[in-house]
Amino acid sequence: MIAVVSDIHGNLEALTAVLEKCEEIGVDDIVCLGDIIGYGPDPIAVADIAIERFRVTLMGNHEEALVTGKHRFNPYAAQAIDWTRTQLKGASGGRLSRLLGSERPDYLSWFKDLPAYVVDANRLLVHGSIYDPVHDYVDEPENPVEAEQMIQTLERDFSGFDLCFAGHNHTPFIATKVGTFFPHDGHPTFTLPPGHKAYICVGSVGQPRDRDWRSSFATIDGNTITYHRVSYDLQLTQQKILDIGLHKFLAERLQYGC
Repeated sequence: MIAVVSDIHGNLEALTAVLEKCEEIGVDDIVCLGDIIGYGPDPIAVADIAIERFRVTLMGNHEEALVTGKHRFNPYAAQAIDWTRTQLKGASGGRLSRLLGSERPDYLSWFKDLPAYVVDANRLLVHGSIYDPVHDYVDEPENPVEAEQMIQTLERDFSGFDLCFAGHNHTPFIATKVGTFFPHDGHPTFTLPPGHKAYICVGSVGQPRDRDWRSSFATIDGNTITYHRVSYDLQLTQQKILDIGLHKFLAERLQYGC
């Protein structure tokens, strides 16, 4: 069973809870769609887990901002990414050397080398979308015109793969040619026929934005996609954000799932 996680955003408590859930349900492979840092208070600990535990980690827009210094973030996100860069630049020691090896002597070099996308069997893994794997958003089709555009995308541009797993929008849903499906506690599992084309948005581990504060991720078991929501120590993460001097908005928004 494969777990697909995304948008951890330096939230160690959320990631730890998700990893515990993965162990409980028998996950033996984890891939990450990017944005493991930014916003949150534990970039080093989360990076260590990503290096050790994830078979794939992609470049998200926050990783790109980290290594290039270029972004269009709001002031709170900009403050957080600058603080994160300072923390990662200052990290060193024997554990870092063991994790990264001699070819990548520091965290920033590891982040710089992250791929923008990976084709994994019949799946395309991106942070954003097939059109721009780092920055573009997959939005749910909200009207007939957008729904038709989504259908055209699936029919015309899904070539060489059937499923595209995406993060970035922090919202879990599946967009197919027959409609858009939103998981919930009463119906978290969807089975897609072989050859079926779909965008699969896995939501966010560290900062969900679907009005549910619990961590979101998805698992793949054959043709079956299951979404999972996991509670974590929200108050601890919020206090850490305040303690390191990041804006209180970044702490407060977590409890509202927005």
